[in-house]
Amino acid sequence: MEKQNFWKISEPLETTLCRRVSQLRRLRNLTLEEVSERTNFTVARLEDIEAGLETWLSATDRQKLARALTVDPPVLQEVEVKPRLEPSADPKRWQAILDDLTESILLGARELSCPQCGNTLRCRVQEGLDINENPIFFAKAFCQKCPFTLK
Repeated sequence: MEKQNFWKISEPLETTLCRRVSQLRRLRNLTLEEVSERTNFTVARLEDIEAGLETWLSATDRQKLARALTVDPPVLQEVEVKPRLEPSADPKRWQAILDDLTESILLGARELSCPQCGNTLRCRVQEGLDINENPIFFAKAFCQKCPFTLK
């Protein structure tokens, strides 16, 4: 494995993920296409990151992007912001969304959209036993793009 050459940065770093990624890309004289090749991200996704539409990266994506920009991953992580999961202004509607997801998963659906970001959810059914040793089933889902979790 080749050793990464991490360059010192002489100017102050930007305080948001979108601005910092853009700043580091410009300091490295990289185009979006070059970063795309180094990370296997689409140019559209990189544009979303630089536009502030993505404010949090998975650990794997953070490492890929940091490597492409020749910085340590914490340089990106320190300005990431996880979206706050709030049950929206209408709690009844939010609960209905969660109930629909739960029912769909229990009926076998596996390609569902995250109610927070629209990304595909990873879904599964967990089996267990109740206090009387009768089988019970729980719907589980999580998003790989944002912190949404259905437990």
